[in-house]
Amino acid sequence: MRVVEYIRRESFVHRLNPLSKLAYTILTLALVFLSTFTEDIIILLIWLAIALCFWRIGKISIRYFMGLVKLLMGIIIFITIIQGFMYRGTTVLFTIGHYKIPGGADIGEFTYEGLMFGIMVSLRVITALSVLPLLTMTTSYMRLMESLTRIKVPFKFSFIFVAGMRSVPLIQETWNTAVEAQKLRAFDIDRMNIFKKAFKAYIPIVTPVVLLLLRKAHDMQIAIETRAFGAPVKRTFMEDISFHREDVIFLAFIISLFILSIYTKLFWSKILWETMTNMLKTVILWILP
Repeated sequence: MRVVEYIRRESFVHRLNPLSKLAYTILTLALVFLSTFTEDIIILLIWLAIALCFWRIGKISIRYFMGLVKLLMGIIIFITIIQGFMYRGTTVLFTIGHYKIPGGADIGEFTYEGLMFGIMVSLRVITALSVLPLLTMTTSYMRLMESLTRIKVPFKFSFIFVAGMRSVPLIQETWNTAVEAQKLRAFDIDRMNIFKKAFKAYIPIVTPVVLLLLRKAHDMQIAIETRAFGAPVKRTFMEDISFHREDVIFLAFIISLFILSIYTKLFWSKILWETMTNMLKTVILWILP
């Protein structure tokens, strides 16, 4: 899966210090974690738009991000529909029967408030998805590991973190190799239905894929041991990874935006949301009288 692989480009985002991009990722995930009310939709949309701008600036095709969204589209639609029926609101958009549950609530009513809450939950997922690949696709593993080591993160923890990121495309590559090997043996996987494909094509290759991954892990262990991994010596670096003016500007922008978002969430988001939601209610109720 290319969204976890480094793609070499010459861009502003690629030149940033890995720690700057890591800080941006952490702040975005923190904001996603704190956004739990429907009025936070506006803030989430702003951060999603900024993330997509960084994708464009980093010269990374948006189709990788859209591929991720398509993978989760079924879950996103399911969450939105379920919240529309389960979340208690006052503005009923339409009704599919009347189903009373303990407590007297009618889950047959699809409410506007539930729809907005479902959209908010989906936006949290999409916003988180927009920043994680941005870090992995614009930052080489070696630069990220060196940057973490320079801020006194133990080298073993840095290696485990980077190796975990690297393992995802490795598993994908090994799996694809096993599937292609089956196709070369005239095993027509593409013509099978989903159940036959699972039981006759995919389950039988789980064992060889696991064995191949264990062999590669053993080879990696031998390779790092021959290079004196974990030796108690002062570590040197081939590349000077330091903060530059563009990192300072980037961090100042992101931190300022984060503080402004928190301030807006606490004091202004409800007012902005009420103004926007009244307009949306009018439009939706006009479409669905």
